[in-house]
Amino acid sequence: MTVAKRSYGVDVSSFQGTDLSKYVNLDAKYAFVKVSEGLDYRNPKAQAQIKSATDNGMMVSGYHYARFSANSGLAVQEGHYAVNSAVAVGLPKGSYLACDWETGSGNVTNQGYEASADAILAFLDVIVEAGYKPLLYSGKSLLTNNVNAKKITAKYGTCLWVASYKTMNRQDTADFGYFPSMDNIAIWQFSSNWYGLNVDANITLIDLKSDAPSLKPQSSNPAPAKPTAKTWTDVQGMTWHEEKGTFITGGAINLRWGATTQSTIIAQLPAGSVVKYNAWSRDGAGRVWLQQPRPSGKNAYLVGRVGNEAWGTFK
Repeated sequence: MTVAKRSYGVDVSSFQGTDLSKYVNLDAKYAFVKVSEGLDYRNPKAQAQIKSATDNGMMVSGYHYARFSANSGLAVQEGHYAVNSAVAVGLPKGSYLACDWETGSGNVTNQGYEASADAILAFLDVIVEAGYKPLLYSGKSLLTNNVNAKKITAKYGTCLWVASYKTMNRQDTADFGYFPSMDNIAIWQFSSNWYGLNVDANITLIDLKSDAPSLKPQSSNPAPAKPTAKTWTDVQGMTWHEEKGTFITGGAINLRWGATTQSTIIAQLPAGSVVKYNAWSRDGAGRVWLQQPRPSGKNAYLVGRVGNEAWGTFK
């Protein structure tokens, strides 16, 4: 399957739902699905998200959120974990399987310009040997200052998937006046809030070519309609999305009575705290707030992500 350059697409994780048809209706041609992170996390929605992308005629790819920092030995282990996870959730061989290497969730990005590149290559070598196609996702600043990206592209060519945003607010189309100019970019992630849907948006700079076989099912029996996820707008004008999940804090995070940084602090949750949430919303500063239901019937709130940087792990 081939997706032409200058095509739009999305990348999704457990933050998003399992029905990707709404993105197809906005002309998304492909979807990158988070399959795994580190050595102990597998996206519980990945299998359903991959199936939905396939059912809707999208090119489906995957990505793994790295925690190996600049450790090549650990990168090899994560590579095998990513491959096993991709197979387990139904990502066919011949698909792209990207390494998401950024600051956060335990991944340290200042441990050496060459060592970081070597670790990333060690990861990519594993997934290529397993039959997947390589991409490296990161921000322009990290790719310029913290890792020898030229060493990676010397081996794998135009394989960079670069994040650079004009704004954290709604953005529907890519503004090439803000394009992060550098060599060997295959995909540009230009927004984290495409059409106000709180989903990352991407545009291809080259033709993407998947070697995976077509898995779109042929069925005469249409699937029953799935209920639409509930959304609502609160008195502050924030749009909330109903979603049940578990968040494990990666550091100390304030739990508040409201979804603002001025709201009263209930407690400071230490690293490793397990929080059950039932909804999320993104504010104008790019903070993703999680709503925690409490026995009293009153909800509490905490920040789980700022921009693309998660403040913990989502289960």
